[in-house]
Amino acid sequence: MIRLRSWMLVGAAGGLVLAGCMVAGRDTDAAKWPGIASIQTVSGRTVYHECGGTLIASDWVLTAAHCAENMRVEPSGRAAMFQREADGRETRLGLVAIAAGLTDLRNIPTGSVQPVSEIVLHPGYVPGSPELGNDLALLRLAQPIAGPVMQLDSADAPVDVFQPYASVLAAGYGRKGENAGGEGGITRAGRQIEAGSMILQEGYVPPVEPDECASLIASGLAREGLAEIYADVTIDPGTQICAGRGGTDACQGDSGGPLVLRTVNGPLQVGVVSWGLGCGRAENPGVYMRVSAYRGWIAGVLDPSLAPPAPPPEMPVPAPDASAVPPSDQPALPLEAEGLPVPEGDPAPPAGTTPPPG
Repeated sequence: MIRLRSWMLVGAAGGLVLAGCMVAGRDTDAAKWPGIASIQTVSGRTVYHECGGTLIASDWVLTAAHCAENMRVEPSGRAAMFQREADGRETRLGLVAIAAGLTDLRNIPTGSVQPVSEIVLHPGYVPGSPELGNDLALLRLAQPIAGPVMQLDSADAPVDVFQPYASVLAAGYGRKGENAGGEGGITRAGRQIEAGSMILQEGYVPPVEPDECASLIASGLAREGLAEIYADVTIDPGTQICAGRGGTDACQGDSGGPLVLRTVNGPLQVGVVSWGLGCGRAENPGVYMRVSAYRGWIAGVLDPSLAPPAPPPEMPVPAPDASAVPPSDQPALPLEAEGLPVPEGDPAPPAGTTPPPG
């Protein structure tokens, strides 16, 4: 049910995948998507696009919790990405970097890339289970990134995505089809980069009413033989939005990216790509976290003085799982040794560690 990078994780039974690249989308310009971000893992001189996100302040990125649950802030003060192995051990994949405002992932303007220094998962998120809701995270950048930020839907007067002629779109750098391969490229600084799509994609994804969405997803799970495994899956109209009726959809690599309503004042982010059964299937809408429902939590993270007193009852805080966050035994390395992206045109840093096999 998770749409994560396929070379990193796969969904249960191969049927459930988290959103990645836009299926049946089209090339678009990042200028139309203020604050659009690529969440990346940097391993030596190879950069892997992992998830999407949006810059909602100069030093904060909004994304999905399942995109960030395997990140850890190391003694260096920088976040790294880890992969949990079948035996429970974790393998360090590389530093996490945020690249904002890119139309083409191979073209990296000066000042558009920063490492991550803080990771905040929503307290109601259950690790490994985005289908249970609260699938949101905030990533703080080590230094601000100059440029436009995405405007978020209001908590007090949320927009109606079902209004007549509503133009609702999603965007990302994920795969262009459920079974499509990824793309690779070389930046001007000579780095290898891998993603679902090198060029930012966008596509129209019409909203689906909650009751119809729940029925379609239940039918899809039954067809895949997953109804018992995911018996707790529901659609909460207060915190989730369903969108997409086949054809255009988010896919692996699009998770954490924006769902927006186009308005006369520019795009307004109403959702965050969370999960879906397959990509672009007519009978399986994508599920997005509803931004307006979490504005209080977002505001409280960005400014603790605005934090709500406690999570609402329907967002239970799971007991801490000590085994889920083992301390890293990796030594802290200088950023240069990690191969952190540098602005194009600058001298390339020395080669880092050998990247893991794809």
